[in-house]
Amino acid sequence: MEFVIENQHLKVTVKDKGAEITSVISKKSGIEYIWQADEKVWNRHAPILFPFVGRLKDDTFRHNDKTYTMGQHGFARDSKFSVHERLTDSITFILAPNGDFKHVYPFLFELQVAYQLFESQLSISYKVKNLDANKMYFSIGGHPGFNVPLTEGETFEDYYIKMTPEISRERLHLDGPYLATEKTVEVEQNKFPLQRDLFLNDAIILKTPEPTTVTLASDKGEHGVTMTYEDFDYLGIWTKPQEDATYVCLEPWCGLADRSDSDGELERKTAIQSLEPGNKRYYVYRVDFF
Repeated sequence: MEFVIENQHLKVTVKDKGAEITSVISKKSGIEYIWQADEKVWNRHAPILFPFVGRLKDDTFRHNDKTYTMGQHGFARDSKFSVHERLTDSITFILAPNGDFKHVYPFLFELQVAYQLFESQLSISYKVKNLDANKMYFSIGGHPGFNVPLTEGETFEDYYIKMTPEISRERLHLDGPYLATEKTVEVEQNKFPLQRDLFLNDAIILKTPEPTTVTLASDKGEHGVTMTYEDFDYLGIWTKPQEDATYVCLEPWCGLADRSDSDGELERKTAIQSLEPGNKRYYVYRVDFF
């Protein structure tokens, strides 16, 4: 089922499967900002990554001497959420604790996902609460795909991604689906003109421990998006390198794929988050559409 929130600037559509944004349309320009999930290219819009970001080595992890199996990016993106609260310009979803996940994930939890409009900005908030009797381990991230180009007469290569503050950042590389830590380097590049060959080896991954602003815009047009966040440790920039992949994903993450040499133990997983019993944590990012 799909739900609409709106104000005088934006109309946003979200579905209960995965609490996933499926559309953001400007009421002034009529521009659709969100990738429309062409099944021949990439069949998602803006999935939520939980309780893992990326792929586990051999799709498994171990906790308390038990082995669990889970696919890439976890199960939240394919799970049905319940609507907790709905107003004209906001909606909150909950993935409530039940027995459906115990065979793949050994913790009781609650995941809330809230969308709130403020003029031309959409705030996306994740709240993770540990309802278990034991310390909970998890990762979480966003994966919104934005249309590129946004208007007729532009091309993919007219666009760029710019990050601020303009500082050197740690860049991580993938070895297939896994993290290749020996290839981590410091880079001073803060602007990335979009080219297909940027994505031949999958995502660009940058460490962002400081408050970060990421802008996707065009040299030839006036429309784009700006993402801001303080609560995420990494940014993934991804699309498929093929010509019909007319989108780019800007992905704020707290978590990473397993290293290629991972031993599979959950508490030793790279960039893993943890919560003590009864505790909760918020992760927020905001997107301005212009």
